[in-house]
Amino acid sequence: MVIEANKKGTCPHCKIPNRFENATNHNDQVLHFWNVTNGLDNHNKILSLCRCTNCGEVIIFFGETMVHPIGSTRPPCPKEVPTNISNDYKEACLVEHLSSKATATLARRCLQDIFHQRKIIKDDLSKEIDEAMKTLPSHLSEAIDSIRNVGNFGAHPIKSTNTGLIVDVEDGEAEWNLDVIEQLFDFYYVQPAITQSKKDALNLKLKETGKPEMK
Repeated sequence: MVIEANKKGTCPHCKIPNRFENATNHNDQVLHFWNVTNGLDNHNKILSLCRCTNCGEVIIFFGETMVHPIGSTRPPCPKEVPTNISNDYKEACLVEHLSSKATATLARRCLQDIFHQRKIIKDDLSKEIDEAMKTLPSHLSEAIDSIRNVGNFGAHPIKSTNTGLIVDVEDGEAEWNLDVIEQLFDFYYVQPAITQSKKDALNLKLKETGKPEMK
């Protein structure tokens, strides 16, 4: 989503929801729009600027692509997620506005690494999705099943030897991949950690009162 002056949104700098304003230079001249030629297709696109009213930082869009800051408006990766998976997820978010194909590829690798950590290891990702669906609640099962529609998945089976395969994706498909990954993060890592923390706290109280701990 393009961030524009006089509209509300989440700042990619400070991550705070607020209203944006026109950016100005040192002489208080408004820096707003320029028509710029896109080197890829030689079509003109608008280079637009606005400023966050909370942190004062400038946000720049080239057409619908955010070019400053290079980053993501998505929430931070949960600390409970293993480092190798979180690193790929963060990189996928970082390039989300720049390359849908790269984002989809990294998200797909995150998905397979999540499965492998859960000891779900098959010949290809599609079979791993089938196996994971057996133990997931229906809303998550349907979500990961839908990933097979992303990037003509059926024509490009993701084998264990080509998890980095680059395939074309349609608008919104890479974003959907990241949405599903975030749901899996919550299910596999965040909620179990919360439950364990509460259980540990209760067991501590039980121990202090001489009562048997929960198993």
